[in-house]
Amino acid sequence: MQSLIHYRIRWKPAGNQPGSKRGQSAGMGDQLRALVLLRDHPDPRRLDLRTSLRDPFERLWVRDFYLNTALNVIVLVDASASMAYVGRSNRMAVAQDISAQLALSAYRSGDAFGVYLANQNILKNGVLPPRMNRSAYWWVKQHFAQIAPSGENADGLLQVAAQLSKRRSLVFVVSDFRWEAGKLKALLKTLRHHDVVPLVLRDPAEYDAMPTSGIATLQDAETGATRFVWMRNGLIEKVRNARLAHWGQIDATCRTYGCKPLLVHGEFENAQLTRYFMERMA
Repeated sequence: MQSLIHYRIRWKPAGNQPGSKRGQSAGMGDQLRALVLLRDHPDPRRLDLRTSLRDPFERLWVRDFYLNTALNVIVLVDASASMAYVGRSNRMAVAQDISAQLALSAYRSGDAFGVYLANQNILKNGVLPPRMNRSAYWWVKQHFAQIAPSGENADGLLQVAAQLSKRRSLVFVVSDFRWEAGKLKALLKTLRHHDVVPLVLRDPAEYDAMPTSGIATLQDAETGATRFVWMRNGLIEKVRNARLAHWGQIDATCRTYGCKPLLVHGEFENAQLTRYFMERMA
């Protein structure tokens, strides 16, 4: 049986929906908020005997805790044409697996889950607003299978980001990030008040299957345009440097906005994302 994704946050979510995370408001929880007088909070079950006995005015004190609150977990998925790439793994299938596992983990943690798919526009059959949903896992499995990646960009994700609730949420952005310069910056700027985790999808075949000699056909994954080139050492080195530069740009842009990207190389494993959060909390 596959393990759940254990995501962790440093901040306290707002709201009064009971969940597993330490919230901002008073209620039933496991983290002490304050000591208050019994007359202000008439719940003798929380009586603090030590503080009450030490009070020179013989007043009764009770413990007040933070409410364990539900967190909003939201997944934004790039459904543009480049996500249809199939190498050693199916890129869209990897995005589906990530979303499904997050849906299951959110439900088991008592958190709300939502997912949005977009290319140039928001896909109407790829929208699940964030809420407590025990069937979200199966919704992802069913609806992702009906969506064929298409379109020259993922600008629809900017529309989604602008429409999200202002309540701070944990937002995962799943894409290969084959975007025009400035698009990632614009998205992260719109999501700046959320806790964002960019998941960068890559396939080993993008490197290993690249021809090293002779004539090859290169195809733009978004537009479908093809070009014949003569493969040589200088061109191969240029392509490799461009890929390194692309990752460097993603990493630098993300860190500017206070988040760290996670590279998913091939198939997705839950332990990889759990380890990411453990390292982030260290």
